[in-house]
Amino acid sequence: MKNLDYIAAKSGNEILNKLNAIDAKELEKLINDTLLVLHGEGVYASILYLYARDKKKDQTADKIVKELLSTAGKALQIDLGNLDKEIQSPEDALNLVNEKICNNTDFLFLVKDLWERTLIYARYGAKARVKE
Repeated sequence: MKNLDYIAAKSGNEILNKLNAIDAKELEKLINDTLLVLHGEGVYASILYLYARDKKKDQTADKIVKELLSTAGKALQIDLGNLDKEIQSPEDALNLVNEKICNNTDFLFLVKDLWERTLIYARYGAKARVKE
């Protein structure tokens, strides 16, 4: 059995490292908004939300989406392929989420919980950066 809390903590920290160039307050808001969508609307909607944001922030969305998907793949031990090659557009990411995660109810609930933990850790990490 995988330790999901460990995977979530590592992934939350990885999100912060990949988005180090972004203002910490802006990152905290983005993560919080994504977390609210995930909690209220679900896994698919959270990915859709990230890609529906302002076009100039697509790189940010892409990095978060790839890290969240990577986390799900590690936790569920499913092969999502090479995410850098698999995901060339928002449609690719949404199709991957739909086929590999939303298609299985057990995976769906597990991923939702895992992503919530991941985003909570990332949010608190961003909040700690604001205080520095």
